[in-house]
Amino acid sequence: MMLLDTNNFKNLSYAHQFTPNETATFVGILDQVQAELELVVTNLETNNASLAQSHAYKAASLLTPKIMAEITEDNPRLTSDLLRALDQLRNVSSSESQLKNVSHLVNDLNNRLGQDSLVRLAQVQPTSSNPLEGALKSLTGMFGGSNTREETDQNTKLQALAFANVIDGLLINYGKAYDVGFDMTNMSNMVMAANSNNPDSMVMSNPMSGNNSSMSKMNMPSMNASSNTMTLTNNVSEMNMGYTLANISDYQSAQGLAKKALEVFNTKLKLAIPDDDKNATAFVTKLGTGVTHLNESIATKDSPLNIMMIVHTQVHPNLLEAFNLQLRKQ
Repeated sequence: MMLLDTNNFKNLSYAHQFTPNETATFVGILDQVQAELELVVTNLETNNASLAQSHAYKAASLLTPKIMAEITEDNPRLTSDLLRALDQLRNVSSSESQLKNVSHLVNDLNNRLGQDSLVRLAQVQPTSSNPLEGALKSLTGMFGGSNTREETDQNTKLQALAFANVIDGLLINYGKAYDVGFDMTNMSNMVMAANSNNPDSMVMSNPMSGNNSSMSKMNMPSMNASSNTMTLTNNVSEMNMGYTLANISDYQSAQGLAKKALEVFNTKLKLAIPDDDKNATAFVTKLGTGVTHLNESIATKDSPLNIMMIVHTQVHPNLLEAFNLQLRKQ
């Protein structure tokens, strides 16, 4: 058996538990709604009305009364249009004319949802106690004006937290797709799942307990600052957990959210790091590699444990370091 660095494992297991932010949660949920709406079109293109309807229902379930109330604050018309459109999409049928109409409808809704995310982000400004003043100032920066470095940094952190929300949604859907029976957003559950399947392979205390007095042991490479997480991922893949795909709709949602995460990374997060910040740039590069690996692994229907390892050892730690995020206090 090889020793596991419990301090590093603790950090990894807590990596997804970033300090919550209401604005970031709102933006992250709208990102997930966009992904589900795009899957409505994707399934109509393959003449699968049943799956298209399933994703319309998923989009509707994300738009809770609280989220709809927040949208109404910014854009009451968008709220009414969303309700009407979702009712239409939940009853969609496969036909060429329907596909054209639905594609146009989804494109319009997603553009408007994206604009609402920008408006919500613009309302959060560190230098103004007046919400309207802060929103106008930030919008001015978006359309040719200039924001302070503090404002830009805060906006970027909110985008990074929204990105983390999308990644959590991805893990939840992948777990349901394979009926794993545990929360994939919590890395300690991966350890317990592997341990229950192969009790001789690892012996360790529960990392969520915060008790680092006893040395944990695991039949994996020691995880330290220089560890190759790919090696760790490959080691986990050797564990035959016996998971099989149980729900194609949830799998498609996970795949759609992985695609959305890559889009957010490329269009927002990657561009937000100043060229002269070499340390953050290095973490962002690693984050991009992790998100790309995540997309490829989901596309090939990799095991749930491997998906967890990619998120918890390649995505979350680099997201944390690149954007100086804060972890939730335990």
